[in-house]
Amino acid sequence: IRATGGGAKSKVWRQIMADVFNAEVVTLKIAEGAAYGAALQALWSWRRQQGEDVSIESITDRFVKIAARETTHPKAGNVKVYQDLQTLQDKAATALKGVFADHRGMTTPC
Repeated sequence: IRATGGGAKSKVWRQIMADVFNAEVVTLKIAEGAAYGAALQALWSWRRQQGEDVSIESITDRFVKIAARETTHPKAGNVKVYQDLQTLQDKAATALKGVFADHRGMTTPC
């Protein structure tokens, strides 16, 4: 997972993402990934308009760099907690499916 923007600055938030998704979370050397990505896409579009046969991958491979020191790995104990919570959420949603349908069918006075 590549985390960018404000949330990527928080070690706690990166750890939560790593644990919830059971995946490594990395940040980019450029903090504002969305704006940087838009600029790279503009470069790609401009170069293609100039007649170059260039892929977006070749541009991102050249310019997008991972901040290796900011890599966050999932913690097994936390992963288990989030998996258990997801199982509970799935059971609750299944059990309440009929209640949700009834609720959607209700009308409210205007």
